[in-house]
Amino acid sequence: MDQTPATWQAEHPDGWLIVSVDRLPAWMLGPWGATWVPTPTLCRLAAAGLVCDRLLVRSTDPADTLRELRDGRLPGFEAAAEGRRGPLVAAAARGWQLAVVTDVPDQCEPLLEPSPGPEVVVVPPGRPRRTAAGGETSRCGRVIAAVEAVLARGSADLLWCHLGHLGEAWDAPQACREACFDPDDPPPDDAAVIPDFGVTAATDPDRVMAARQVFAGELAHFDDLLGRLLAAAERRWRRFGLLLVGVRGLPLGLHGRVGVGQPEPAPFAELMQVPAVIIDPAGRQAAQRFGGLTLPADLGATVADLIGGVARPRSPAVDPGAGRSLEKILAGNPSAWRAGGRDRIFCRSAGGRAIAVADWSLVESVGGPPRLFAQPDDAFELADVADRCREVAAALAACLDDAASPASGWEKPLPPPLTSAPVADR
Repeated sequence: MDQTPATWQAEHPDGWLIVSVDRLPAWMLGPWGATWVPTPTLCRLAAAGLVCDRLLVRSTDPADTLRELRDGRLPGFEAAAEGRRGPLVAAAARGWQLAVVTDVPDQCEPLLEPSPGPEVVVVPPGRPRRTAAGGETSRCGRVIAAVEAVLARGSADLLWCHLGHLGEAWDAPQACREACFDPDDPPPDDAAVIPDFGVTAATDPDRVMAARQVFAGELAHFDDLLGRLLAAAERRWRRFGLLLVGVRGLPLGLHGRVGVGQPEPAPFAELMQVPAVIIDPAGRQAAQRFGGLTLPADLGATVADLIGGVARPRSPAVDPGAGRSLEKILAGNPSAWRAGGRDRIFCRSAGGRAIAVADWSLVESVGGPPRLFAQPDDAFELADVADRCREVAAALAACLDDAASPASGWEKPLPPPLTSAPVADR
């Protein structure tokens, strides 16, 4: 049965915490399968909330993703009469005070537009050259300390922390880095500069693995600080909701590049698939996983519904650009679970374009042939089957061509090869 708003409006949250992290790829985190990376806090969050297994960002511009989260809708569509309905609008409607804490203010411009504007705390990023002497002095540590200070003052009811350190400097304490190396490995250096190199058949695989191990140390450090942040939020609010979400991933050698330099790779999953955990303040759907295709706009719409305490149904036919709230998923609605999320998502980077549907993903690199991958089995997109499933590859490529127009790209029915059981060409 559908859960009506009356059954959960009584669970109005006292506050909301949104933590968005640039350059946070899903595949390098414990709840998404990287059991060798120490992320106990993230695992605790996954046990307390709903995990989105296939959240994809449409663009590698972090401001685009933050705007989607803010508005709870897709850009490029004419807004319905209600216009924006994201978390900031919902919070303002309740009279909540807003605060944004970040170390990358240039990425956060979409969060600063509502009027009246939120309290903004910018932590000077700096450019550390070496690993930090302690957790409090790292770039991430200083941002979390600023968030703790805002929570301690009690000056915010919706607090949005946006972190950009993973894409600018890897300066976690050396102990975090060393803990992710095996005793037989050469010891890591203490440079904070992010490795940046192309990966070819001639590249030493140990060099790629070492970069991943250093990054794992960064993730372990972030996870430890996230635990501190949660403890501060628990002291501030009796009942609060939480959204943890990545903004874009990071090339770590799966598709020809390590690092954040140029040229930007094609939009493979290591760059476009990001983590998300949403914790409902009413405690619904704890430790559950949603495998449907999801966009940041959908998460923004969900948080808006949960802050407002009223789920407002919207038909895609009425407003195709509206984010599709997961509130019915949280309510345990069987039909919502069976619907399985969106039927397609388009992604774009400077290096190419891509489309994902329930059973497939197709990636077109600039100047290269399209590559087809079976989903969700080939999550790393390593086994190209375009030559064996030509009909599927052609249908997906046609959908990509349609994506130039939002109306035809997102709303036109998918062709039969994408809606029936996969059959390899013979």
